[in-house]
Amino acid sequence: MEIEAKFIIQDTQTYHDLQVMERLGYFAISAPRVEDMRDTYLDTPDRRLLRSGYACRQREQDGCAVISLKSLHGVEGNIHRRDEVEAPLARIEMQPKQWPDSAARQRVLALIDPHMRLQPLLYLEQHRVVREVLYAQRLVAELSLDTVTSYNQVYHELEIELKGAGTEYDLAAILDKLSKMPGLQPEPRSKFERALAVLDGQDRASYPARSEPTPTERIAVEDLPGIVADDSMAEAARKTLRFHMLHMMANEAGTREGVDIEALHDMRVATRRMRTAFYVFADAIDAEATAPYLKALTRTGRMLGRVRDLDVFREKTEAYLGAFAKSIPPDLTLLMNAWDTEYARARSKLLKYLASERYAQFKYTFTAYLENPPSPTSTHNAAQRVAVAVPNLIAARLVEFYNRKTRLDQPDADLTDYHQMRIVTKYLRYTLEYFREVLGPDVEQAIGELKALQDHLGALQDAVVAGTHLQNVITWGTWRRPKAKHRRWTPTPLNAPDVAAYLDFRQTECRRLVRTFAEAWARYEAVADDAVAGNGAHHQGTHFTTLIASAIAALS
Repeated sequence: MEIEAKFIIQDTQTYHDLQVMERLGYFAISAPRVEDMRDTYLDTPDRRLLRSGYACRQREQDGCAVISLKSLHGVEGNIHRRDEVEAPLARIEMQPKQWPDSAARQRVLALIDPHMRLQPLLYLEQHRVVREVLYAQRLVAELSLDTVTSYNQVYHELEIELKGAGTEYDLAAILDKLSKMPGLQPEPRSKFERALAVLDGQDRASYPARSEPTPTERIAVEDLPGIVADDSMAEAARKTLRFHMLHMMANEAGTREGVDIEALHDMRVATRRMRTAFYVFADAIDAEATAPYLKALTRTGRMLGRVRDLDVFREKTEAYLGAFAKSIPPDLTLLMNAWDTEYARARSKLLKYLASERYAQFKYTFTAYLENPPSPTSTHNAAQRVAVAVPNLIAARLVEFYNRKTRLDQPDADLTDYHQMRIVTKYLRYTLEYFREVLGPDVEQAIGELKALQDHLGALQDAVVAGTHLQNVITWGTWRRPKAKHRRWTPTPLNAPDVAAYLDFRQTECRRLVRTFAEAWARYEAVADDAVAGNGAHHQGTHFTTLIASAIAALS
């Protein structure tokens, strides 16, 4: 049972006071810790869970995911008493049948058709400052100051949830003290209910309603592009590119607004998937006819990538600062000033590009091409059926994958080789994702394992790039290395010991990720003895190749 009270924080002064106060009557308040989380609420298309009185939430935090099912009843004033069951998830999964055996899985399956997939209903982003409430050195509650972002709305909310040895008498005493504090308004609704009201346009007096999705947005939120085994490779390429192009455009409005950084992330990922598709489907795409589109995609991805990389740097830096919540935080003023300058420049360039005639022309011509592509020339391997071509296509990506790992085993392997390993891992993962509709169910586990490896290598690359920028800030005071004509105006070296300490932290992280790569790779060398050969025979192979072989076997 979850028992908590909620207040809307009405002004910044109250928010600040709650961050720094040390006591609340006879309760002591601990030093704060910072958490960031992304909540995706899931339901069936007909909102079966909601109609049954439940909200199903998937929370992503610190690289982990947890699925929760909460009841929506039991509110007295601003005190919420709700049943809640949770279960950890190894990866994002929309089909409850694939969740770990748990009370959350059992309850959801009891409320919906067991064969149904859930889909996103709404999203929330939360930046949370958590403080423990103590009485006689025992934990009785948690006080959370939440900055909530949802559908272009940003607001501050205070939650007080009973924890540890806390009782409702403790909660009543805490609320008695808070009720005397100006700037707090009792909130009877959950964050989910507030966001749902905005989504459905039922709360127009307080918040602007979300407009109806455009036809492009309706198409873009479909799960898969609709590839079937009998499609030609040219048609599969068209469906894949069209699917991700629509996703890119569906995230454009959120990218322009800049409230939810995940919109920009999703838009960038869509461009990456399209650029990779040009490589994977090279034999089925008219390279000459599509060269201008690939060039425009590269330009778009570069513009988005500059801002996204800065977002990632900021998130990781805030996580680093969060470790000093109970001590004096390091002085990164010089670093963040350089970051602010670079971010403003990069975002200004992105917005200018998205508003340009060049970008508008690219969207118009490429979408038109994808709706009515020309007939492939005889030089292309475009007519081959997906069922015939895909095994060889995956085999080619696997050869790249394992050959690149062989290069990493050489004594002269360097960070560039790890970056190339990340690229071929992405190529293999995206290839499996393009054809997940026609491959066997084991493809999902294979994709998940590749994502874990890609995340490890991505964190390494982030640390490498961060080190370059930190070194620039220490040396020049700027995000990028200044041009020669400007260097004489920059004193060197700069006195920034805390920035230097952060550089050392990121370099240590880099070394750790290189050192632990062998552990991340171990699953690809674990031996299994049931790999399926192309002729239906069985032979010994690795755990990972067994998954791939099983997935491919579904095509035969």
